[in-house]
Amino acid sequence: MSHDKKYKVIKVFNNNVILAEDIAANQELIIIGKGIGYAKKQGAVVKMTSSDIEKTFAAYDSDIKKEFHTLINQLDADVMGASEEIIAAAEEKFGRLNPHIHIALTDHIGFAIDRLKTNMDINNPFLNEIKLLYAEEYRIGIKGAEMIEEKLNVMLPDSEIGFIALHIHAARQNRSVSDTVRSTSLISELVKLIEDELHIKLERTELSYLRLINHLRFAIERIQKGKTEKKLFLDKIRNELKESYRLAEKVGKWIEKSLDVEIDENEISYITIHIQRLKNMYSN
Repeated sequence: MSHDKKYKVIKVFNNNVILAEDIAANQELIIIGKGIGYAKKQGAVVKMTSSDIEKTFAAYDSDIKKEFHTLINQLDADVMGASEEIIAAAEEKFGRLNPHIHIALTDHIGFAIDRLKTNMDINNPFLNEIKLLYAEEYRIGIKGAEMIEEKLNVMLPDSEIGFIALHIHAARQNRSVSDTVRSTSLISELVKLIEDELHIKLERTELSYLRLINHLRFAIERIQKGKTEKKLFLDKIRNELKESYRLAEKVGKWIEKSLDVEIDENEISYITIHIQRLKNMYSN
């Protein structure tokens, strides 16, 4: 049985998204539901049942409440609404995201739409890596682009879909977008280093490329978290795969310099095995 609850409307973003205060709980919430914002007025106290509401969530914690309200006053309500629907779709898929995505993603989408309206080019140099490394997030980005086109009559290019995916991935990992971009850029640099050293060119659609960038991604994540892989036969790998091991050391030093971290020898050995696999594949 559904029970009425009272909410005070703070902001109507669109017909399906509002910011309201749950009066009994004294908590501000983003509320999403079909037609839930229709004819609602700011400041009005309304009754809603659970059958009216598809999803509710706190858009911020106490640390970013002021920043969120500032954004509400600066951005078009339809942009806010579309962004919140994208975030809701991401949380439905991945679970709770870092609350700062409500600031970072919404601000980014608003700025992107302004640039597109003035025909400014939007470049995303890591689009190929993003599509492969963060495929699930990219699929949410595609859904988000469809929402924006439907609600705002703005068509986002693939480059912007990639940026939405980056924001979602960063929020999943509780990392800043700049850190996620740095890691993605680093992976691209490491691939080029390996290609140059092995005198090969990996096709971005090949399984070998996908395996390599995913291995580098998880290696970087382990290194940043201070985790290490199981111990391998280090001496055997060093002695039998000397050239690949030397290249893996170069890769390791590049990571250490870029991230200011130390890499365990076991991680170097895993990189060695992956490099050797590439060497074998391209020597045939």
